[in-house]
Amino acid sequence: MLRGWVQQGYHNMHLNGAIVNEKNYVPFWANTVLAKLNWHQPGIHLYKMNTGDILPVHSDHYLTYQKIHNITDTSTIWRCVVFMEDWKSGHYFEIDNTPMVNWHAGDCVVWNYNVPHMAANIGVEPRYTMQITGMLC
Repeated sequence: MLRGWVQQGYHNMHLNGAIVNEKNYVPFWANTVLAKLNWHQPGIHLYKMNTGDILPVHSDHYLTYQKIHNITDTSTIWRCVVFMEDWKSGHYFEIDNTPMVNWHAGDCVVWNYNVPHMAANIGVEPRYTMQITGMLC
């Protein structure tokens, strides 16, 4: 994927953002979100995108999730991104060619496998999201 992005012109950029490095830390309120989703075998990651971090358009492959849970059919996998803070200028998310801005803390986007999406932070403050991967019960 990275090679393809470089060929598209994404050079000298911070690609992807980073998983928040808090070993085994999940916010206390995450269980409320998980209960509302009612997904089987959920996995949670917190992401931080600093100024200049971008995640060009892509579709998720779920390779790690598939390996951990011994899944062969990616069409059964769903993803949810929860916005951790109110939208700030320069924070961007796009899914299936639909741009998103002006979100509120707790707003979320849910999609099934193979849906193209992208994210970026060209603002001056970090952008925080929670990513949940799972299967419908």
